[in-house]
Amino acid sequence: MKGSPSLNNPRVRALTNWVFLRKAGGRNRRRIIPSPAVFPEVWELERKFPELKAEVDALLASRDIPTYDTFDPQRAAQVSEEWRLYYAYMFGNTNELAKKDLPTLLSFAESTPNVVNSFVSILEPGVKLPPHEDPYAGILRYHLGIQVPTDNPPRIRLADEFYQWKEGEGVVLDVSLEHEVINESEQPRVIVIIDFRRPMGPLASLLNRYCLWQKRKFAPQFVEAAKYDVMH
Repeated sequence: MKGSPSLNNPRVRALTNWVFLRKAGGRNRRRIIPSPAVFPEVWELERKFPELKAEVDALLASRDIPTYDTFDPQRAAQVSEEWRLYYAYMFGNTNELAKKDLPTLLSFAESTPNVVNSFVSILEPGVKLPPHEDPYAGILRYHLGIQVPTDNPPRIRLADEFYQWKEGEGVVLDVSLEHEVINESEQPRVIVIIDFRRPMGPLASLLNRYCLWQKRKFAPQFVEAAKYDVMH
């Protein structure tokens, strides 16, 4: 199907977001969070960083990675049509190609129950993501630097705080807050992103699981697009 998991059911989403953010601390919730505090499971992936980086480097050398508008043209028009993404895992659906392309990332996603999505994110030189908020507040987003330019390093602004990526370093971001990404370097910025369920109380967590289950119908358009990448 062609639609947007980011833009569907706006009234329901507004209500569930209110519940989730209230449980998360409202306006006082943390913006940039050390991963051990909320996502300790990711240590298993971080210790395999050399293997993961080698897989991502090989992926970029062998495939033309599609742009965001290939998967979600409605949301891409709001964020960026130049942002390039390779989805290994989306709402519980596996990209079969990732078994060969990104086995380390895929294995972690499939074996970690609170993981929702996992993908590679590429911002080419000069590409920016303008100020925006993630429309669904039931997730937190983990970033792991894979290729980070050292000249004029790219960074992300999250509300009133900034984070500058570093190769091999992971961090958790609350992207329900306004954020923007700036890459003024002459090299691409490549990171691995993992969305995971926001830690909350039992009732809010149950509601979150149900909402994310409802979004599974959008998964094929994200994982299928990667299967038709043009080979170099």
